[in-house]
Amino acid sequence: MNSSFYTKGICGNGMVLQRNSVNCVYGVAPKSSIVEFSFRNLKWKTEADENGNWKFEFNPGKEGGPDTLTLKCESKTITFTDVFTGEVWVNSGQSNAQLPMERMKYSYPEEFRLPENPYIRMITIPITYAFDGERDSVENPTWLCANKDNLGEMSGTAYFFAKKLAKDLRCPIGIINASQGGSPVSAWMDYDSLKEVGRDDYVQRADNCKNPEFINEKIAAAQKAEAEWNTNIYNADKGMAEEWFKTDFSAAKDWQTVCIPGSIDLAEKAGIVWLKKEIVLSKEQAEEFNSKVTNLWLGTIIDADKVWVNGTEIGVTYYTYPPRRYNVPNGILKEGSNTITVRVQLNSSFGKIHFYEEKPYCLFTDDVYVCPVAFRNVEKKSTPETNTGIKISLEGEWKACVGAQVENAPAGLFFEWEPTALYNAMLAPAFKHAIAGFLWYQGESDAYQSAEYKKLLKKMIELWRRKFVYASSHNAPFVVMQLPNWANNKDEYILEENCSWAELRDAQAYVVETTPNTALAVAIDAGEWNDLHPEKKLTCGTRAAMQALRLAYDYDYPTNPIIKLIRWQKDSITITFENVNKSLYVIDNDEGKVSGFTILYIQDGKKHLMELKDVTLINNHQVEIKLPQIDGEIFELLYLWADNPCANLYTDLEIPVAPFRCAL
Repeated sequence: MNSSFYTKGICGNGMVLQRNSVNCVYGVAPKSSIVEFSFRNLKWKTEADENGNWKFEFNPGKEGGPDTLTLKCESKTITFTDVFTGEVWVNSGQSNAQLPMERMKYSYPEEFRLPENPYIRMITIPITYAFDGERDSVENPTWLCANKDNLGEMSGTAYFFAKKLAKDLRCPIGIINASQGGSPVSAWMDYDSLKEVGRDDYVQRADNCKNPEFINEKIAAAQKAEAEWNTNIYNADKGMAEEWFKTDFSAAKDWQTVCIPGSIDLAEKAGIVWLKKEIVLSKEQAEEFNSKVTNLWLGTIIDADKVWVNGTEIGVTYYTYPPRRYNVPNGILKEGSNTITVRVQLNSSFGKIHFYEEKPYCLFTDDVYVCPVAFRNVEKKSTPETNTGIKISLEGEWKACVGAQVENAPAGLFFEWEPTALYNAMLAPAFKHAIAGFLWYQGESDAYQSAEYKKLLKKMIELWRRKFVYASSHNAPFVVMQLPNWANNKDEYILEENCSWAELRDAQAYVVETTPNTALAVAIDAGEWNDLHPEKKLTCGTRAAMQALRLAYDYDYPTNPIIKLIRWQKDSITITFENVNKSLYVIDNDEGKVSGFTILYIQDGKKHLMELKDVTLINNHQVEIKLPQIDGEIFELLYLWADNPCANLYTDLEIPVAPFRCAL
C-alpha cells in the first residue's frame, strides 16, 4: 500500500461490515486529491481535505458476501477482498476474554475438525499501549476466518459467542477482539472519564506515563532487575551446575520424597527445586510410545518449569497459568528405566511450589482420551468407550531436592495495565468501525475494589457507547460476562461474608440492573476451582450470545432467573422465581436438595454465617428453605455467596440461578 494513500482503522481483507447500518471507511491521500469508492452497487467520489483526510459513509445493505471493496486515488488502488456484511461485535476484557482456542484444543477437539466457516470472522487487536491520546489505526489489520488453520488464534469466548450468533441469525458475524490478560477496567477508560469518577490516583498515573522518559527509565530498570535476578538464580542453581537433568533416577535416591499433585515446601525462599520420577517400561510399551505421538501432562505448576525425559529437554513454561502439555519425541523413551526430571522455579517466598490437584498428570499416547480439565455441572465430557493406547499415571511419589534459594524476583512491569493504556492503543482504532454491540469479560483484576468497580464499569459503558460513533444504536447492547467460580487452589466451599469474587459478581449484577440495554451472562458454573483460566468457554460464549440475541435481535431467550417474591415464615422461607423459562430443576442431587444457600445472622453482637442444608425445589419456580433453630437474629439471605460455590439450581435452558444476597 502506497504511503501517500492508505486507510485507517481496522479495515482489511476478510473483514465484516455491519449490515443495514451506516459504515465508515476513512484514510489519508494527497491533499485535495480525488478518492473513488466502490462496493457492491455503490460508487462514490470524494475530495481529500487540506490535511489529506478523506472518508466514505455508506450503508452496505443486507447480509452477504464475499464482496470486494475498492478505493482509488490517482494511480493508486486499495482493494479489500473477501468482505462480508453481517453483525459485528466487540469482545473485550482481560485474560478470559483473550484466552485463545489453542489453549482449548483438547477440551474441544471437535471444533478443530470442522470445515471452514466463512460466517465467523475475527480481528485480534495486537497488544500494545499508548498514553498520548487515541490511536486511529492498527498496523496490518488481519481478519481471520474460522478454519483449522486459524481457529487456535481466536478468542475462545468470542468464537463460541460468534458461532451461536451465526447459527441463530444465519448471517456472517465479525468479532473485534480487543483484550489483554490482567488488565483492570481503568486501562480501558479514557482520561476524562477517570477524572469524572474522581479517580485522581489513576489520572496521576496516566499523567506520569505520558512522559516517554518515565516509561523508558522504568522499562530499563525492570529489565536490568529481571536480568540480574535470572542470572543470579541460574548461577546459584546447583542442579544446573551439576547438570542434574542428565542424571538418571538412581542419582536421586537420597533426595526427599514428595507427593504430586500437592504443595512442596522444601525451601524457605524463592528458588529452584528439582524433581525426578522413574517410569519403567516393557519392550512393547517403549515401542508403542516411540511409534505414536506421546504426551506428557503435568497439570499446572507454581511458578515456572522446565522438563527433561532421559536427559532430553521436552518443554518449558515461564509462568503459572498455562497447562503443562508437552510432547515426548519418538526415540527418547526406552525399555527399562526412564527418568522424568522437572526443574521448578518459585519466584516468591510468599508462596509455595504447587502442582494443582484435579489436573491430569500422566504419560500417554494420543489414542488415549485424557480429560484435560475438571468438567462439572452441565458441561461434562464423556470418556470414549475405546482407548487403544497406553496411559501411565505420574501421580504419587517423586524425589525432590533444592537447587537454589534466592531473594524474591522483582515485580513485573506491565504498562498495558496502566489507566488509559489499552483504551488509547487497542480500542480507539476501532471507534469508526460500525458495530452491533459489546461483550465484556473482565473483573478478576478488580475483585479487590468491587464497590468502586460499579462506578468505573458504568462510566466505561457510557464512554464506549459514545465513542463507537457508528454503533447500530446510541445505547448499543452491552453483555457482561459474570465471573465464574474459582477457589485459588482451594477446592472447598468457604463461608465468608466478604468474598472478593462474590462481591465483584454482585457489582456486575448491579451495573446491569441499573444500566439500560445491558445483560448479564451467568457463568457461576463455568469456572474451574484450580484454574484462573477455565477452558469451559463453550458455556460462556453460548450464554453471552443468548443474552445478545435477546437484547439486540428480540429473540425469545429469557433474562436470568430473579426473585419475584420471598415469603418468610417462622421456620421456613419460600422463594418464588420468575424468568425461569419453563421450569427450574436440580442437578447432581437425587433428593432434589438445592445447595448454596446461607443465612447471615447476629448472635451476641457478632455476625455469623450458616449454610442451609434443607433446601428443596417444591415446584417449577419455587424453593422452600427449612430454617434451623438459631439463637439470634437472621437479617440476610445469601445464595452462592462464595468464591467457589457449587451451583445446582438451573432453568430448563441449563442456565444457573445467579448468585444474590437480600435482606430479610
